[in-house]
Amino acid sequence: MDLRDAAQQLYTVLPRDFTAERAALSRKAKDAGDKDVAKEIAGLAKPAAGAWAVNILAVHKPEVIDGVARFGASLRDAQAESDTEAFRELSQHRQGQLTSAVHAAKDLAHELGAPLSAAAAADVEQTFRAAMADAGAARAVSTGRLVRALSGNGFDPVDLTGAIAAGGPEDTFDAGETAPPKGQVAKKQAAKERSAGTAPRPDHEPREQATSLAERRAAKRAAARREAQDHFASADRLARDAEEAASKAWDVVKELASRRSGVEAEIRDLKKRLAALEAQLIGITRDAESAEADKKVAVRAATEHRRTADQAQRRVDRLS
Repeated sequence: MDLRDAAQQLYTVLPRDFTAERAALSRKAKDAGDKDVAKEIAGLAKPAAGAWAVNILAVHKPEVIDGVARFGASLRDAQAESDTEAFRELSQHRQGQLTSAVHAAKDLAHELGAPLSAAAAADVEQTFRAAMADAGAARAVSTGRLVRALSGNGFDPVDLTGAIAAGGPEDTFDAGETAPPKGQVAKKQAAKERSAGTAPRPDHEPREQATSLAERRAAKRAAARREAQDHFASADRLARDAEEAASKAWDVVKELASRRSGVEAEIRDLKKRLAALEAQLIGITRDAESAEADKKVAVRAATEHRRTADQAQRRVDRLS
């Protein structure tokens, strides 16, 4: 038994049986005289619940993993070829594919007697989303030896550091390679290679291929950078235009505020003037009423005096 075979067996046992199974496999390797392997087996970390759910799909329902990988490859191809229509159509179906795969994991986990929590189901979806976005992550989920959930931002390669138990160069690949063949998992592929007597894969890719992959990756990142720069330039122009419009609007507001303040000040002055005029009018009215009374008294006095004078005149006239 080697470390890879032990991990392949260990990472699909029920979570509650993991520790006991790990100890049994380590003891078996030690009894077989493989002390180093026994030590490595004993050091294998228990997988997170979401990672375990992906592992059991890779072993028991590899067609689900294959569907996720192939759908992701189609998405990446459409994006790389700038096929907007195809990418839009695939994107509309992406959540449906993810939901279907997560349901398959939940159903299988329930059948095996270890139902997934909501958090574990979310990790499964996050892992499948990363597998759709990145070819290396797609290969990783097919190994059946995930230790933790995967995550990615859709632009940079998914970080697979420490994500695969007993991992090797053959467990991942770079963007630009194709998705694994249908139903492939590492255990079956290893058995197939041993039965066919094929030579093991080399631990490194040819320099030309590595260079080509690096160039494609650099070109893809450069294209993404240019797109981001164009988006920034467009957004910056819109922001500048909006800022200029806002500045003009602010000037209008300030001008109107100044005009309003002037009118309000003028209204206050007019109110004060009106109050003064009203007070003056009250005084004049009071004086007019008093003068009217004086006039009546004077008219009566004048009338009486004129009557007296007329009587005196008539007396003078009689005596003449």
